[in-house]
Amino acid sequence: MIQLHQVGKHFGGVEVLPPTSLCVYAGECLCLTGPSGCGKTTLLEIAAGLIQSDGGGRVELGSERVACAFQDDVLIPWLDAQANITFALPGKARGHADTAHHWLQRFGLAPISMPPAMSGGMRRRLNLARAFASGPQVLFLDEPFAFLDPGWQTVLAALLHEALDKGTAILMVSHQLRVLEQSLPGLEYRYLEP
Repeated sequence: MIQLHQVGKHFGGVEVLPPTSLCVYAGECLCLTGPSGCGKTTLLEIAAGLIQSDGGGRVELGSERVACAFQDDVLIPWLDAQANITFALPGKARGHADTAHHWLQRFGLAPISMPPAMSGGMRRRLNLARAFASGPQVLFLDEPFAFLDPGWQTVLAALLHEALDKGTAILMVSHQLRVLEQSLPGLEYRYLEP
């Protein structure tokens, strides 16, 4: 579960995100949409604990198993694809190689591929593979369908369905509403005003 209570943010005295509350239960997905600059990614980063809310807002996550895949690549450039995934997995290394191999196969990536040699779509798939590999109960996604061709968008939609069926709470940001409406019918949306 993801609960945000009156979280907001100012940068340089400018209100980027007014106080906002929302709740996403286990097995639910909420998509934040709205024009650029309205605070969608800021809200996601507050929810994920990457930045702090101003003015005493509160974030409650119903699990410690949290994963994120954001727009910007946060891959380790000197590690191959498999090592990028195993590096991010919690606990001891036993079984990590098998987990990484499974998710690399699902996302069509070679284990020895290096991030600097990958296309934007491949790097996006590696970011997503790393997030899914940890078996999260809470998943934060920023523009997950960006840089993916239609075939990979379909694969990602199926993986999101699987995660929801397992009880994962998903909070995402996307401008690609047509893709989402086709891939995840019944998805709940929240429009953020500029």
